[in-house]
Amino acid sequence: MRSSDPHRPEAQRSVPVIRAPRTGLIALAVPNLEEPYFAELTSLLVRRADERGLAVLIVQTEGDHGREIAVADGVGLPPIDGLIHIPRSLTVSDLTRRTSPGPLVLLGEHIQTSPFTHITIDNRAAARLATEHLLSAGRRRIAFIGRRDARPSDAADRRHAGYVEALAHAALPADPAAVAQVAAFTAEEGERATAEMLAALPDLDGIVCANDSIALGALVALHAAGRAVPADVAVTGIDDIRAARFAIPALTTVAPDHEQLVDAAFTELERQLTAPPGADLPVRHVTVGIRLIERASTVSAAADDATPARPGGARR
Repeated sequence: MRSSDPHRPEAQRSVPVIRAPRTGLIALAVPNLEEPYFAELTSLLVRRADERGLAVLIVQTEGDHGREIAVADGVGLPPIDGLIHIPRSLTVSDLTRRTSPGPLVLLGEHIQTSPFTHITIDNRAAARLATEHLLSAGRRRIAFIGRRDARPSDAADRRHAGYVEALAHAALPADPAAVAQVAAFTAEEGERATAEMLAALPDLDGIVCANDSIALGALVALHAAGRAVPADVAVTGIDDIRAARFAIPALTTVAPDHEQLVDAAFTELERQLTAPPGADLPVRHVTVGIRLIERASTVSAAADDATPARPGGARR
């Protein structure tokens, strides 16, 4: 039976627990540590693991399908207690064929529905919240930078969908010309895409970026074009990386509850590790909260504080 609260842990089915002697080592599969969000999340995961007496083996997959499967199968890994996996291209079918089953926790929204424990944020709600913030500030020609059709990203798709939903709710059309593709979630791509967008849409007055790195590049492009932020164009990101608060101007962003995300991952991993051998455990899907942090990239006098939101993104 599904939980009546979609943001609470959800039991879907049971999976058998296979447990070997504890090693004190877990593996963390991460797409790319050059992305600030993943680097900062990895740092937090390592610190929290240390507090629990665990060591972490970090494997960078580059989001490559073959590498992600290999890590899930334990190929090339020493004996580990469990795996925290942040997948970009892994599928449910890949996971059901794991050759080295054991405790597994998925982070992120790439695999939204599966018979595996999964910790995530609501990416659609995050982008909707960012877009609604710009709309509430009177912006009406709002772009989205961060689609990735050439190299699909579930997070990018969901964040774009949230942007479209917010526009529709405000009775504004979603203009395909106001949506920019990026090859990667980087500042360089944000700078390039924003410069092209400004040339095509001179009346642009707001930009929702798929992540903070893209937004940092957007700020550079706007400065180079002589467009004042936020007077001419307001900019928001998603993720709340550390650099966001030190940008000029400081970047408004939607922040996941990073502590809750990491704590939930270890809680679910430990639940699997401590289960009796052969036990069937309910699979849990946990959605952590998000909040809008208003800074100077969207407000003239930045309060530098957070507007709390429930897990789905609605303000209190």
